[in-house]
Amino acid sequence: MNDFRSCRGWSLLLALWLCLVSGSATAVEEGAGEAILDGVESRYATVDDVRVHYKLIGEGTRTTVLVHGGGCDLTFWELQLPALLNIGRVLLLDLPGHGLSDKPEDLRYSMKLHARAINAVVEDAKVDRAIVVGHSLGVPALREFYRGWPEKVAGFIAVDGILIYEDPGWSSAAIAWLMDTWLYDYVWPPIVDSFTGEQTPDWGVEKVNDAMKNAPPHVVRSFLPEMSDPETAYNDRIDVPLLAVYAENPLWTDEVQAEVRAFNDRAEVLIMPGVSHFLMLDRPDEFNRLLTDFILKSWNPSP
Repeated sequence: MNDFRSCRGWSLLLALWLCLVSGSATAVEEGAGEAILDGVESRYATVDDVRVHYKLIGEGTRTTVLVHGGGCDLTFWELQLPALLNIGRVLLLDLPGHGLSDKPEDLRYSMKLHARAINAVVEDAKVDRAIVVGHSLGVPALREFYRGWPEKVAGFIAVDGILIYEDPGWSSAAIAWLMDTWLYDYVWPPIVDSFTGEQTPDWGVEKVNDAMKNAPPHVVRSFLPEMSDPETAYNDRIDVPLLAVYAENPLWTDEVQAEVRAFNDRAEVLIMPGVSHFLMLDRPDEFNRLLTDFILKSWNPSP
């Protein structure tokens, strides 16, 4: 699935998989942005002969790029669309192996591939600069995109995803081995179940289960270990305004939060209590306010 900040290695990754939190149900109903998405034509960019699906919605120069988590697709941002379209354009994409993008079996679904796919979409959509928002897997993918094309990033919002890396050690190889055996069908579904909770609306639980449990196994088996691959899993500076929004969890210690804030003097960390890994489905009104407030104060059209 999605990523979980491998801050204390893959042993903590497993802990996050098993961690459920409690809270109140969302007041926002299903379909808040579904009609908007359905009314916009699909477009495709290409990277390494792989077609990457995306949609560009709205008008204006202020653009927000939304990148979903592993096993999901661009429709997971539907509850954010009305709020974000009030302040500018929105560019959503399906990462390679996800949604309506191509899913070849002989492909390494690395963070470098995802970063190049994001760049291909940004260029095809003729977006010069944007605030980028990633959930879970979308965070390390955007981290790599920022490394390659920093001039295109006006601000960075990380939603319950990896920002601080540590060596996962043997646990990374162990998890990859488990997922590559017949145990996949016994391991993956319970992991997916752990990402939602009582606070997630019924339709949201169904959406998560349907997308993630039916994600192509060859894609899941690839992107999970890639999130901690040393090629891209290293700590370097992020010099643009940064907002990290996390579900309340014992893993997000004061030390970890301090490390995130140390990226630069415009880095913020916000912890949302009573939400699951899919906090944008659980409490969309509160989450949307965090997004729009940060975007409005951080937007700068030029590097």
